[in-house]
Amino acid sequence: MKTVILACDIYNPDDPKRSQEWESEETISLMENTIRSLGYNVVSLSDAKEITSVLSNIPKGNRENWIVWNLVEGYTSTSREAYIPALCEYLGIPHTGSSASVQCFTLDKFKTKLFLHSMGIRVTDSELLTEFQTKPKIKFPVFVKPNGEGSSLGISESNTIQDQGEWEDTIPKLLEEHSPLLIEPFLTGRELTVGVIGNLNHYQVLPIAYVDTPSGIYHEGIKSKSEFLESLDFEVPIALQKELESTSLKIAKFLGSSGYIRIDYKLEKEIPYCLEVNATPGFSKIYSTLPMLWEKSGKSYSELLELCINLGFEEYQTHPRYQYGKDQNV
Repeated sequence: MKTVILACDIYNPDDPKRSQEWESEETISLMENTIRSLGYNVVSLSDAKEITSVLSNIPKGNRENWIVWNLVEGYTSTSREAYIPALCEYLGIPHTGSSASVQCFTLDKFKTKLFLHSMGIRVTDSELLTEFQTKPKIKFPVFVKPNGEGSSLGISESNTIQDQGEWEDTIPKLLEEHSPLLIEPFLTGRELTVGVIGNLNHYQVLPIAYVDTPSGIYHEGIKSKSEFLESLDFEVPIALQKELESTSLKIAKFLGSSGYIRIDYKLEKEIPYCLEVNATPGFSKIYSTLPMLWEKSGKSYSELLELCINLGFEEYQTHPRYQYGKDQNV
């Protein structure tokens, strides 16, 4: 019987370091039970020393029968979402989701936008701010967010800056908490999200949805671990769906993503601009968007988890990035 290791960080609301990006105990428990019902052994590990010890002690001749579900988000480090993929690749052990290189790259929103722009993907102008400057290069109003955070961390309604006075009041504090900052034009239209499932050259786009929030700003207060506070609206015009599907498939191919990614867009005068790419989206049935997009297609949560595991094993068998680790296992 094959074994799935859920390598995870557990969210703790009483500990400020226990990031909002991390999964809840309830989500991990549900994933355990669902994967176990699919016929796998399941082990959940949330301690870095334990994870590295368990992985390094898997018998070399049996590593192809184990797979690590990458749910480790870490904090502070620009390579934090790549810890598990890099370790698995090095040891020759299958894992879910994209490679370490894709994880590192997409966590840097500024670099991702520069790359996508160079490949013909529509993105807004942006600038990276590492220290205070008297005014942005981009015309007001601007939107400011951490360059390397997910789950809307560091984002509130005050991140929309209308004028010089708000800039001088807001930027120093944000830099102190979340440097570097990404500065973008403020887009006035609705936000959309797109899930892409699959490995290179075999991608599928999930049902596309508008993401509506009470204030129109997708801030960290929306990302509740107890309920889904944003609203998904699947009544997206056909022409817009087709454009976002085509663009999202190109983005997945350009990045070389594996398993699953979620791409966020926002409209300005009904024209979509790519905001960011999330290579480690949440998998909670309660508060994560990707499973909800999947279930809109008429398939179950267990089918989603099974497909993601199968894609991880498929990647292990076909992608050359694992070759060094496999050779060390011989």
